Amino acid sequence: MEAGGLDSDGRGFSSAKEMWSEEIGIAEAEDGSKRHEWYRKGIAYWQAVEASVDGVLGGYGHVNEADVKGSAAFLNTLLPNRFGTERRHLVALDCGSGIGRVTKNLLLRYFNEVDLVEPVSHFLEAARENLTLDGDSEKDAHKAVNFYCIPLQEFTPEVGRYDVIWIQWCIGQLPDDDFISFFKRAKFCLLDVLIKCISFLLSDQAV
Repeated sequence: MEAGGLDSDGRGFSSAKEMWSEEIGIAEAEDGSKRHEWYRKGIAYWQAVEASVDGVLGGYGHVNEADVKGSAAFLNTLLPNRFGTERRHLVALDCGSGIGRVTKNLLLRYFNEVDLVEPVSHFLEAARENLTLDGDSEKDAHKAVNFYCIPLQEFTPEVGRYDVIWIQWCIGQLPDDDFISFFKRAKFCLLDVLIKCISFLLSDQAV
């Protein structure tokens, strides 16, 4: 069922398809310049944001603790059901990782290795600094391994590397067709147990 709504400038649209047609030129024979501009403006916005918890959460840094707590409750149920209770080496991909907030406060508690993909360079550098290990990293069972500075719509996960692909909020930056395209690439890159975790901030009750 199609639903109408308003964009951030107050313009009305009868459906998501109409909005995306206006924003990025879906179904138009054009050169992709609208789509490029959509992503350029998005990156430009985040490049002007400070590399802090409050910055990456859009001024709502106070939700961080509740967000991590809710996500941990989700993983506490999900992982034993999917992987059992025996110890095993688990690897996750943190999509739109920002400064590594979710990796540091959540994913590294559950996964032996976490890779981060983030298109905003100063966010990713902050993540690298935040997640630098003291001492011999080879002896540490839980660590951030790879830091990819690339937009999600251009990223293809390494085949067979990941047990979990974690996508928190950033997926809303992608038009529907790029969202679907990424999921098609991702499904071939997960291990036998297929899990994709998507978290959205839907309301104040969501956290």
